[in-house]
Order: sequence, then C-alpha cells, then structure tokens
Amino acid sequence: MCARGRAPNPDLVSPRLQRTRLLGDTEQRQAMDVSIARDIAHLSHGGQRTRSGELVVEHLERVAAAVRPDAQGVAFLQDVLEHTPVSIGELDDLGLDSVELEAIGILTRGAGETFEAHALRIAYAKGEAGMLAREVKLADIEDHIAHDHTTRPYQWARCHIANRQSLQSVA
Repeated sequence: MCARGRAPNPDLVSPRLQRTRLLGDTEQRQAMDVSIARDIAHLSHGGQRTRSGELVVEHLERVAAAVRPDAQGVAFLQDVLEHTPVSIGELDDLGLDSVELEAIGILTRGAGETFEAHALRIAYAKGEAGMLAREVKLADIEDHIAHDHTTRPYQWARCHIANRQSLQSVA
C-alpha cells in the first residue's frame, strides 16, 4: 500500500517500466508526477529494508515529506538505480525531466565509491541538478541520523553538503 492508502498501480510499473505519459506536441517535459514516483519506489523497493531494519519505503516517505514539493519525485527515486534493477533509461521513459534525471544520477552511489567520496561528489555537483541532489541528500541524511544508528559518518557528510548548498544559494 502507498502512503495515501491505495495500492500502487501495477500498470504503471512492470518488470520493464512502461511509459506512463506522452510528451504531446511540446519538446519540454514536465516534472514527474509525485504519485508516479511514489508508486515506482513502492513497487521497485518492495520489502527491502534499511541497515536499521525498517522498510526502505518508510524512509523514502519521510525524506519526500521533508523536501519541497518539486523535489519529492527525486526523493522517492533517489535509491532506485542503486538498489533495484530499474535503469536510468526506464526512468527517462516515465517522464522525469533532465534536471531530475541528472539529480538521481548524482544521488546514485557508484560501484566501489566510498560513502565519503559519494558525499563530496554530491556536495560539489554543479547546476540546478546539483542543488536538487543536495536538497534531497540533506533530507536523506537527516532522516538517517534520526533513525539509523550505524557508524556511517552522517554528520561529516551533512556538514560538507550543507556548506556547499548554502554557498550556492547565495551565489
């Protein structure tokens, strides 16, 4: 069940994600509908659990609630490339705009990339996608600090990402 008490629509997400909206006559894409992003997250992550034992989707719901409405789709999808078989091409087919796709790419930790290197990559990511990725990652880190009692250096990462975000918002 999704947070709003309805079951995710399996027609929106299949083993190979299906296109859910047409672009119509315009070249410009609209930001992804948050309900679609929520459904994709719930269906893709299924019963996956965090290191602290809670459902990943519970964590994603809190992160999405902590960011601006136009960042919520990215918040729901931030872990989908790293922890599920969903590809960036499949997300593109679902209607994410280029900034959202780039932000999700920034938020996806690479194979063999350390936590610290990943945090610094997010901290120094350029442009609108970098700012969006930092907003989502800061909410993600805050939620991990509140709910995940592992030894990851969340405070260190928060410091680096928040400092960079505040510098860019002044510029």
